[in-house]
Amino acid sequence: MKIRRLKSFQLELVSASILVIVVVGGLALTIAAAPRVDSDTGLTEEASSRTRTSDAEQLDTTKQTPVVLTPSKEMEFEESLAISGSIQAKHFALVSARIPGTLDAVFVDEGDTIKAGETKLFQTDSLKLSKAVAIARQDLTVAECAVQEKNAMLEKSLAVKSQANNDLKRFRDLLRNNATAIQEVEKAESHYKQCEADVKHTGALIDLANAQLEQAKLNVTIAEKDMDDSLVVSPICGQVSKRLCEPGEMAAAGTPVLKIEDLSLLEVSVYLPSEFYSRVVPGETEMRVHVGDTDLGLRPVSYKSPTVDNKLRTFKVEGLIESPPPSVVPGCLADVTIVSNRRTGVGVPIGSIQTRGNRAVVFTVQNNQVSQVNVETGWQANGLMEIVSGLAAGTPVVSMGQTFVEAGSRVSVVQEQAQ
Repeated sequence: MKIRRLKSFQLELVSASILVIVVVGGLALTIAAAPRVDSDTGLTEEASSRTRTSDAEQLDTTKQTPVVLTPSKEMEFEESLAISGSIQAKHFALVSARIPGTLDAVFVDEGDTIKAGETKLFQTDSLKLSKAVAIARQDLTVAECAVQEKNAMLEKSLAVKSQANNDLKRFRDLLRNNATAIQEVEKAESHYKQCEADVKHTGALIDLANAQLEQAKLNVTIAEKDMDDSLVVSPICGQVSKRLCEPGEMAAAGTPVLKIEDLSLLEVSVYLPSEFYSRVVPGETEMRVHVGDTDLGLRPVSYKSPTVDNKLRTFKVEGLIESPPPSVVPGCLADVTIVSNRRTGVGVPIGSIQTRGNRAVVFTVQNNQVSQVNVETGWQANGLMEIVSGLAAGTPVVSMGQTFVEAGSRVSVVQEQAQ
């Protein structure tokens, strides 16, 4: 009996548990299906979501992109080519020894200022050359004495000839009187002819002696010239830039001993590609030259090489620099801009040019709304691009923020820069 009651109690307990589970599950489903209410606004979740979407749409319609405007301006543009060049002296001289020999002395040092035809530079083998002058002068004295000797011989030969002529006349008179033999007359005639030959021979010796005298005079002149050439004076005015030999060294003819440069007139030289050959006209084309921090301004092209190098395909261009400042000296690196053409146009910052639909455009702003303007570009100068057509001078264009806007975009002008 007790066992039956226990089983009945267990069945009732299980049934009650199942009922409780069913009731709790139903309540949970009812709560999940009911709309949620925002505790702050008192609105349901769906209404709150619609409100947030409306606010976002309103924010999107009022959002503005900050931009910076820069007015376009009328300016000068150049067709140019920037290239590096070098500064060198227009007039310079590599002074070498005229007479080979040992350097006796070098009278100047690097940096010395010298004058043409006055300043002594160096001397070679003066002792040897001075002795050569003395020998040449002695040879001249010998030649002069030889001429005097030959003239004395001529006088003697003429006297002997005169005596032989008188003897011949006497023998002929004796022969007519049959007072002598014919053989004696023939001997007298032969002696006379020998005397005539001696006179001619002596005359030839005199001519030879005179020629040797002239030769000796020339030798003296050459020896004195060599002596003078051993002392070298400056051929140009300027300064000594290099001293290449020292006293005691051998100075061969043609081997430079000193380099002299005239610093009062310099030239800048550059090598341009052959494509620019027709654009460069000496006297008309200009070049803008900068050497370090020194601006030398615009200078006309003074020289253009007549040919193009067949290996490098370049040609040389030069411009003169008169009375250069102290900071500009030979050897300096120069920044050169060759200006081949110049014209006036409208310029805008290069960064303001955008590409839309394969066309160059700029953006302008009216009433905080962007307008797109198609333009045609030209040359560049100092960070500005030339606008050939499509934009008037003075029109403000978007120079910052242009990559974030399109035609019709709403913008706010943060700053308007002045060119």
